Amino acid sequence: MVLVSWLAARWPGFAPIGWAVALAVLSTGCYATSAVLQEREAARPGPEGAARLLRLLRMPRWWLAVLATLAAAGLHVAALGLGPLSLIQPLGVLSLVFALPLGARLAGRMVSRGEWVASGWVALGLAGVGTVIPGRAPPVDLSVGVVAGIAGVVGVGAAALTALAGVLPHRGGAVVRAAAAATCFALASCMARMILTGAAPFSVGAAFAVLGAAAGFAMSQLAYRSGGLGAPLATLILLDPLVAVVLGVTVLREQLRLAPVPIALGLAGVVLTSRGIWILARAPHTRTMGDRTEGNVTRRVHQQMRPTDEQHER
Repeated sequence: MVLVSWLAARWPGFAPIGWAVALAVLSTGCYATSAVLQEREAARPGPEGAARLLRLLRMPRWWLAVLATLAAAGLHVAALGLGPLSLIQPLGVLSLVFALPLGARLAGRMVSRGEWVASGWVALGLAGVGTVIPGRAPPVDLSVGVVAGIAGVVGVGAAALTALAGVLPHRGGAVVRAAAAATCFALASCMARMILTGAAPFSVGAAFAVLGAAAGFAMSQLAYRSGGLGAPLATLILLDPLVAVVLGVTVLREQLRLAPVPIALGLAGVVLTSRGIWILARAPHTRTMGDRTEGNVTRRVHQQMRPTDEQHER
C-alpha cells in the first residue's frame, strides 16, 4: 500500500502494526472528543426541530466536533489499512474511556472512583485480549461471489436477530436489536478492511459497507428507543469487536494465538472489558443542566466508532 511504503520510508524503525495501533488509539480519542462536544451543544436548552439544527450550525464547538469526527474517520481508515481487523476493531471501546474525563470536565463534575476503576478494567481487559490477537494478516483475494456470500450470511443472521427481537419482551428485544446492530457494524468494518487491502473489488465492498453501516445505525436507534441506553449500548459495544474478530479469523484468515496462556489471558480480558463497558455504559446522569443527556455521549461515541458509520451518517 502507498501509506505503508510512505511510513516505512520516513520511519524505517517503526513497524506498520505499531502505526496501526497508534492511529487507532488517536482515532478513538478524536471520536470521543467529537461525541462529547456534539452532545454538550445539543443538550443546551433552545428551540427544537430545524431551528435547533440551525442554532448548532452557528456554534464553533459543533463545527470543531465535526472536524474531530472527520479526523477520527481518516485515522481509523488508515489504521484498518495497516493492521488486522481483529486488532483494530477492539480498540474502539477506548472511546468510552476517553470520553469519560472529557465529558466530566465539561460537565463540571469529578469522575467517580467507580468510573475510574471501570476504565482500568477496560484497559487491562484490552491488554489481555491483545495477547491472542495476531500482529499481521496474510494477503487475501476474494471473488465477488464470496464477498456477496459473506454479506448474505451476516445479513441473514442480523435479520433473524431483528425478527427475534420483535417477539421478545420490551427490554429483551432491545438487547437483541443491539446485537443485530453490532453484527451489521462489524460487517461494515470487515468490508472496509477488504477494500483497503485489495481483498475485494472496491465497488462491491463499498456497497456492502454502506448497507451494513446504514442497517446497524437504524437498528441501534430502535434498540436505544425501546430499551434505554445501558443494556443495549453495552451489548452493542461488546459484540461489535467480537463479531469483527470472528470475521477477521474466518474471512480474512487472521490467525489468533491459541496457546494455553494467551487463551487464558484473552478470556480474562473479555470478562474485564465486559464488566468495565457495562459500568461505563450505565454511568448515572449528572444533576447539572448540561448533562441531562450525558448518557447519550456514550451512545454517540459508539455510533461514531466505525469509519463507514461516520462517512454515511454525517
